[in-house]
Amino acid sequence: VKSKENDSVSQLIELAKDDTVAAFIFEPLIQGAAGMVMYSPQMLDELLAVCSKYNILTIADEVFTGFGRTGKFFAIDYLKQKADIVCLSKGITSGAMPLGVTACTNDIFNTFYSDDKSKTFFHGHSFTANPLACAAAIANLELFENPVVFNDIKRIEDKHKEFIKSLEDYKEMIRESRQLGTILAIEILSEDKTGYFNDLRDFIYPFFIMKRIVIRPLGNIIYIVPPYCISNKDLDYIYTAIKECLTAIKNGSLKENLQQQWVNG
Repeated sequence: VKSKENDSVSQLIELAKDDTVAAFIFEPLIQGAAGMVMYSPQMLDELLAVCSKYNILTIADEVFTGFGRTGKFFAIDYLKQKADIVCLSKGITSGAMPLGVTACTNDIFNTFYSDDKSKTFFHGHSFTANPLACAAAIANLELFENPVVFNDIKRIEDKHKEFIKSLEDYKEMIRESRQLGTILAIEILSEDKTGYFNDLRDFIYPFFIMKRIVIRPLGNIIYIVPPYCISNKDLDYIYTAIKECLTAIKNGSLKENLQQQWVNG
């Protein structure tokens, strides 16, 4: 929403003028847990330019968006501005092992690189440099060297776009269809609160479970983030299930449909 984006820039400028803001933390291009809310790279570049002007550190949370999920290796690759710190996880091991990485600029690194203990970064934790997780990350990163990976990402992206075009019959009940890279989100119109607290989640989630599709319950938002190795056949199966769910909601029969599926096992 353009007006909200403009408000965000204005609000950040006002905060930055007070010289009380140490850092700006952001999910680049997509606010995942908020409901797969997507916004423009241009707006984020504006925000980061403000931060640069007022010497505010910028921290990109690429835990969800990193490693090809948005169509580029990192979501910040869509930007002209650069982040000072980048947080990585999930896709770095393809979810096979828990691992997190915090990357930073040379300027930040050199601030702590000193024999002076007053500059030492003392933070540490029990599971630093887990060898098995690191081995999984290396193996996963080697897979990205194969062009087939990004060919599959592009294939999924194209399939998502075609599916969105096929939702014309449901346009009156869909507030917005959002897509970036392999991420697809369909927000259903509702008079109730949007996101987690919408009661539709109590019916949408089990509906898909009965279809043997595991999705995250996110209120009135249906979204999929498939693995890059997914076949077109499996994608089509998911798309069909989404349309069946939308049809049941449209006809007011989702709850009845769900109860019948449970009865039939």
